[in-house]
Amino acid sequence: MKKVSLAFIVFLGFMTGFSTFLGAQSPTATQNGSRKFDVRPDALDQYRNRSIPKTSSSTSSSRSNNPDFMDSDMGIQRPVEAKKTGFGYHLGFETKIYHSSNPASVDGGDFEVSAGIWENALRNNFLLGAYDLGGASFSPVLSLTYVKFNHFGDDLFDTFDFDSLGLNFAGIFQFSNGLTLRSSLAYNADLNPNDGLERQYSQIAPSLALGKSFSLDPISAFVEWSVGYNFTDNPSGLDDDGLNRFETALTGGLTVPFGGFEFSPLLRFALVDYSKENRTDVMSSLNLQLQYAFTQWLKLKVYANMSARNSDVPDSDFSRFDTGAGASFDARF
Repeated sequence: MKKVSLAFIVFLGFMTGFSTFLGAQSPTATQNGSRKFDVRPDALDQYRNRSIPKTSSSTSSSRSNNPDFMDSDMGIQRPVEAKKTGFGYHLGFETKIYHSSNPASVDGGDFEVSAGIWENALRNNFLLGAYDLGGASFSPVLSLTYVKFNHFGDDLFDTFDFDSLGLNFAGIFQFSNGLTLRSSLAYNADLNPNDGLERQYSQIAPSLALGKSFSLDPISAFVEWSVGYNFTDNPSGLDDDGLNRFETALTGGLTVPFGGFEFSPLLRFALVDYSKENRTDVMSSLNLQLQYAFTQWLKLKVYANMSARNSDVPDSDFSRFDTGAGASFDARF
């Protein structure tokens, strides 16, 4: 086991260093010093990567062999892991390569061309105790993530690479009837890997979410409604807080295990209102993922993201289709 852990840490160091080298070769995803494009992957892809504690005891017996301390497929809907100390730590690394039909997420023009994206993410998650409140439990969770986005396949996207640093603190209330209430405060900063990791965009986002989980043995399901506000800062833009926005979303999903595989579709609809602009967007996303677990710490995944935006501002609509594959490595303590 010690040899496996050592090999895991060495592999993490090699992949993170190699990704950093690649990320330093290209400027960031800006045009004339201002942020104009939404170059992030689909929102549901980010939703999957939200690291929230869970336990196999809250799922069907057919999933009891899933050892993940913090997984992403069902978000906040699973109760925290019952540990003697109530504390835990999760270290995860994920690498994936995918093709995007519209990496810039734009409606026509020169930038609506396809390209490849190589994404590497290192995640640290701290479960800061699990507290019995009598009929409910409360768990504070602290998450620290670092993600690198590298574009390839078209010279047009040589300036779109960027790094993303995320810090999130969440307080999770979980009830015996399957309801979950989560309040969170997140900070995210996009960094320029070609200019000393200079910050090019950041946001602070408080949010509140109410979720409900269901057991349909062996299938598990959930639905979640969330509200939040994004306070943004674009230091190199003409309007540094022009992307301030209110967002409310409804998300639902299934997890279907069979053999060593797990199929998990997610569907999300969001209404986004920009307070600095006379603009309202409707976002829709569908994410399909098929995962195979080789061991407790190694999984391979193939997936597809389909997303679209309908805006009341001309030339702001887009549709995007991403398909790819990746691997994740996880350790928990």
